[in-house]
Amino acid sequence: MSQHLTPPVSPIALALPVACTGATQSLLVIALPIILALTELNIGQLSPILGLAALGFLVGGYVWPRRVIRGQRRRLLGRLLLAAAISQMIFVVALFAGALGLIGTITLAGILFAARLTYGLTASGVFPTTHAWLASEYPEHARHGALTRMSATANAGRVLIPLTAAVLAMHWPEGILVLLVILPLIARLLLPHEVVSQEDMAFTVPVNRWPEAAIALPVVLIHMSLGLAEFIIGPYLSTEWNIVLSHAPVYTALLLAGIAACMVITQLVSLHYRLNPYSLLIWAPVGMALGTALAAAYPPALPAGLALMAISLALILPASAAGAAANRSLHTQAQAGADLYTARILGHLLGVTAAGPLFEIATHLPLVTAAVLALMAIPAGAKLRQALATGA
Repeated sequence: MSQHLTPPVSPIALALPVACTGATQSLLVIALPIILALTELNIGQLSPILGLAALGFLVGGYVWPRRVIRGQRRRLLGRLLLAAAISQMIFVVALFAGALGLIGTITLAGILFAARLTYGLTASGVFPTTHAWLASEYPEHARHGALTRMSATANAGRVLIPLTAAVLAMHWPEGILVLLVILPLIARLLLPHEVVSQEDMAFTVPVNRWPEAAIALPVVLIHMSLGLAEFIIGPYLSTEWNIVLSHAPVYTALLLAGIAACMVITQLVSLHYRLNPYSLLIWAPVGMALGTALAAAYPPALPAGLALMAISLALILPASAAGAAANRSLHTQAQAGADLYTARILGHLLGVTAAGPLFEIATHLPLVTAAVLALMAIPAGAKLRQALATGA
């Protein structure tokens, strides 16, 4: 196999485009008060629009791994990222057109939905393709470490980009929307070169099925919890901390940067101690539940609660990725990445969709629900932990 003939691809190199595309989700959360100010939509209306538009991620995450040809992964990613940048441009242009009264509220909502759906259909190819690319080049015993390095590097990007957004929020808030457009283009420039032998050029045919419940269920629950907690940060600060909505993007950006910093530090430390991914899938969801419960019960402790949630999530991500890839042959690595990505997006979609309406009922309700879902992921992840145990 290629991993024995050529040096494996660097986890850091593959993480850079993932960081850029992943950061657009953080930017969307940061820009939420700006979007609400530019439109006549409230959070209860905007949340379902953005959440349901994430169906594009769900469909794309299922489809694109079935188009992966070893040796042509870089070309596929380049085309997807270019299309993603165009869809982001349409999204931003529609916002300003709505603010200027050039289009009505219903038309604006339709364009925003279509643009985000298209973005999801294209950007969704980045994670499963890079995940399969990395996992296919590392043996079982080294895979968890490689995936952790990839995740840590991606999260480092999610520190720098929100900090950039915080500066923009103070001096040029609309610049955050510009970042939404240029990040996919930067990701395209950062794609690493692909080197494979001729024997590895064969088409990888994943199994034609939806994700296994063993992978999907715990990951869906964890990312529902994340989506619920993350999406309402800005409105929660405005309501519970009495921060003016126009100032919320700065605080949200700083919190998201702090969260990502916690994740980077946690993952780098975990590399040193070589934590058991089996145990992490038990204890990390407990940490997520404690963090969200703390933020719900005592609003001034929101940063501490989010930090605890971030530390726990940082441990879950590579552990679940290692579990999804455990006992898989080289020709089903793309399917493993698709399973994991589809489950993550489905969970985040459901969380974001429900976050706004739950917030309208009670400001603490999304966080309380997030805590319950995180705890439910422990029994749901039994088979995923079993896969890690048998693959060790």
